[in-house]
Amino acid sequence: MTAWHTCTALQRDLLKAIADHDHYDREATADALQIAVEIRREATLDDARVTDALDTLEDDDLVTTTDGTYALTDRGQDAITQAARSLAIVTGHDLVVTDGGTTIPSHTAAASKLDTVLQAAEPALADDELELLDAVSTYLRNTDGFVVQTHAEPEIRSHALDVIATSEDGEGAPAGDVLNTLAREYGAKRAMTALLDLLVQGDCYQPQPATLRRVDNDTDEMGGDR
Repeated sequence: MTAWHTCTALQRDLLKAIADHDHYDREATADALQIAVEIRREATLDDARVTDALDTLEDDDLVTTTDGTYALTDRGQDAITQAARSLAIVTGHDLVVTDGGTTIPSHTAAASKLDTVLQAAEPALADDELELLDAVSTYLRNTDGFVVQTHAEPEIRSHALDVIATSEDGEGAPAGDVLNTLAREYGAKRAMTALLDLLVQGDCYQPQPATLRRVDNDTDEMGGDR
């Protein structure tokens, strides 16, 4: 089990916030990090809870602090790198961090993988499900080099999680249905931005190639159990 997977959701959010502050040359104080996580979660956090999480990260040699400013240790940087590589492998995307957001340049390759999955799953899928997934494949091919802003619009992110929640069953929520529902209200580009942002930020994952499931970011259980 990697260091990333032993962290709680809050600890992971703080690690990402520290990395963000370092990337944009901002001072990563406890207050600044708490504000960053609260904005991302759209929720208020208890000060002591944040302080305890930072203390644990420091005890685990994932962060270090100098004059009240936090920075990732080599072990902390490795933990984030491991998580990014794992996400890139399972999604089939080459993730390249840029100042404008997270660029996913390999949409055509991802669409080809989706087409392969569709061909194998065709006998078990209804026509409407095939049509929805085929639409995703077409959209991917038409948006090669698409840039996903690091933080999609909070309203759409929140709605996307609600749609996933209400559509989930034992296998997760059908990705095509979720995208179709959001696209009708916000348009395909904004809907896809929100879904990809949720995947990149770790707020949801794909238990199956064509399904989505939320990650509970508010629990303090070990990350490996989510």
